[in-house]
Amino acid sequence: MKKIFSLLLALVMVLSLAACGGNNGKAPAGDSQNNSGDTGTPSTPDDTSGGGEAELTLKFVEQLPDGHIMADTLYYFAEQVRALSNGAIDVEVYTGGVLGDDTAMSEAMQLGTIDVCREEFTTLVNMGAKLGIATTMPYVFRDRDHYWAVADSDVGRDLVDSIQADGTGMVGLCLVEEGARHFFANQPINSIEDLNGMKLRVQDTEMWAAIVRALGASPTPMSFSELYSAINSGTVEGAEQPLSGYVSNNFYEVAPYLILDGHVYPTQAYCISEITWNKLTDEQKDVLKEAAQLTAAYNREHIKQTEADIMASLADLGVTVVEVADKTPWIDAMQSVYETFGDADTLAMLERIQGVQ
Repeated sequence: MKKIFSLLLALVMVLSLAACGGNNGKAPAGDSQNNSGDTGTPSTPDDTSGGGEAELTLKFVEQLPDGHIMADTLYYFAEQVRALSNGAIDVEVYTGGVLGDDTAMSEAMQLGTIDVCREEFTTLVNMGAKLGIATTMPYVFRDRDHYWAVADSDVGRDLVDSIQADGTGMVGLCLVEEGARHFFANQPINSIEDLNGMKLRVQDTEMWAAIVRALGASPTPMSFSELYSAINSGTVEGAEQPLSGYVSNNFYEVAPYLILDGHVYPTQAYCISEITWNKLTDEQKDVLKEAAQLTAAYNREHIKQTEADIMASLADLGVTVVEVADKTPWIDAMQSVYETFGDADTLAMLERIQGVQ
């Protein structure tokens, strides 16, 4: 208990300093696997390789629809694979969740019927990726710069390697992101106190329910596809999303009050089915690794610009935005979450993440 308290105290101090001098990042997250609500249609980008005949075809899938930052990122990944292989590896891209929700896609990855998918660590943890539990906890990453510093460090490499080592049936290729998640509602949220008693939609996991309860709100699990109508009807009063999910799903129409608390900065990874991976030649594996690193760099800059554009558009969309200058009360409220879900290994990983500058 003493160790938890010391760690949380250090976390409060670091995040308080970040609130004074840092910046806030954003874009979907723990629900990115569910946040499109769009069935979409299978899409395959034009072959830009200009190379030879394909010797291998891989199936890439993305839950989010065309036009979303993460669909853009997957198309970029596919293009790099084609180009680096000189057309020897072709890619079929399926967006908009047409091959199932996050659970169905993850299970298909384990079976090898889907080759490559973007996985959140909230999902990977359920598949056995224990090292990543720390990344799913609230207020772990200070901002976007901190996230990418971790991704580029030994800690990030350990997280990627743990996906296979922990027996998920997948091989990690690189870390990507959609940004931090924030609360929004159909009534003003000016501080943590305004969440008291509010009915908020959450993903159906114990940790998400615990986070919302710790903030004084009432967690209401429901399908993401039902969220817009649920807010509109008053079944729930709000929810949380990254900026990209908030705008792309038009939640500002029914919940025009947004508070930039950044409670979770979801860690995501591009993964390949271990079954598929074991069939590849060393040369093909090298192509995928190099394409993944290029894609991570693209993702970092693209989401940064996308969020800047979204922030510039919110006033015209009629959104009232509140920034959180001091996150200390929010972090203090999370102590019960750390105590419940933070075993010794998780807290040790949390300490490593916080130690990255």
